[in-house]
Amino acid sequence: MNSPAGVEGSWKTFSRYVLPSVSAMVLFSMYTVVDGIFVSWGAGSDALTSVNIAMPFVNFLSGFSILISMGTATLVAFARGRGDTEEADGLFSQTVAVIVAVSLLITGLAAAFAEQIAAFLGAGPAYIGDSTAYLRIVSLFSVCFILSYCLEVMVKVDDSPVMAIVGVGASFLTNVVLDYVMVIVLDWGVRGAAWATGIAQVVSLLIFLAYFYSKRSHLKIRRFTPRPSAFKRIFPLGVADCSVEMIVAFLILIYNLVLRRVFGEESQAIYAVVAYINLFVFMVMQGVAQGMMHLVSLHMGKEEYGAVRGYFRMALLTCVGVSILLVAVCNLFPEVIAGLLMRSTEPMYQDTLYALQRFSLSFLFVGLNISIAGYLTAVEKAIPSVFLAVSRGFVFAPIALLLLAFTGGGQYVWFAALAGEAACFLVSLLVLQKSKATQFRQIQCKDTDIQ
Repeated sequence: MNSPAGVEGSWKTFSRYVLPSVSAMVLFSMYTVVDGIFVSWGAGSDALTSVNIAMPFVNFLSGFSILISMGTATLVAFARGRGDTEEADGLFSQTVAVIVAVSLLITGLAAAFAEQIAAFLGAGPAYIGDSTAYLRIVSLFSVCFILSYCLEVMVKVDDSPVMAIVGVGASFLTNVVLDYVMVIVLDWGVRGAAWATGIAQVVSLLIFLAYFYSKRSHLKIRRFTPRPSAFKRIFPLGVADCSVEMIVAFLILIYNLVLRRVFGEESQAIYAVVAYINLFVFMVMQGVAQGMMHLVSLHMGKEEYGAVRGYFRMALLTCVGVSILLVAVCNLFPEVIAGLLMRSTEPMYQDTLYALQRFSLSFLFVGLNISIAGYLTAVEKAIPSVFLAVSRGFVFAPIALLLLAFTGGGQYVWFAALAGEAACFLVSLLVLQKSKATQFRQIQCKDTDIQ
């Protein structure tokens, strides 16, 4: 017998969730990219490098939000699939309260130790002043960064994926306008970029809060009975997605430290350009994974396993197609991509084109690795998901970087990302196969019962 209609999933439904998710993540990443463009053209490559050095702190804010938000989103999706509105609202409200409390603590610590943080992130004498200023200003908006991203994830769980585009889009436009005014017109440099980014996050936060307090939302922020034990499930489920941001932060840190050691402080400007492009690619692939994850979790709750398999395959195919396109653009038109963030008259311009072309080859595996880890999270296979996520960013990537950077005089350093992602992909296939061998035997039995 054939499966019931809709059980295998459809590209139309997949697109309905993935396109808004990708759009929101792209706009989210464009806060940073737009800052980089305005800073580069308004204040020069040194200022751009200073912002890039400080960027791991912003990634840390996003990573913490993802850690708690994606795990909560998975459990809320399960609850909604069962029709348990009270549990869904309680989990959601508890997460909002925890985010506000932790964000205030982060704000105080980061503002007080901004210079020490900048030095730890790799800022030398040429960049320490601007990096510290950027960190201190951005830290004031920590609660807005973390909570607005959480609410953006939850509006998709609330079956309003387009609302994510509205909130993030309004914030992005605000950021563009304020960047122009503060960086170009007022000539505030990196300080202007920091203020523009922070205020833009306030805009998206207010929009999402207005939605959840309106009659349109099903999920509500309300009084709740504390359930600390829920975080035993939430945190493991969020680690895989959180690691994407943490990987970006860690790689920016280690690349800046290694490049400074091998090539000198001025070479950090090369990675500043590459890092912005890499962030954009990561966010596109993360958007595909997040859109897929909600559908997979929802159909797992309904025990529609054909749709679970179908949406996972769609995510993998989408990542393959997008990655091929991105690699082609970076290799055929590197001047166009690099030209957004660096003038052709800069001393390191030609080296930047070389680095971008080689580094972009890693994009072929980035989306596949993120989607596999995200799928395992969505079906609540937390341990293999965490294993892949952690090993990808904190084992394969740094080992490849260190090996290639310190052999051959550092000329192979830009192939390190490709080597690390490819190695992780091979391990991901093995982990996925082992996980499917157990899970899909159970699914096939249930499918047979249905037939």
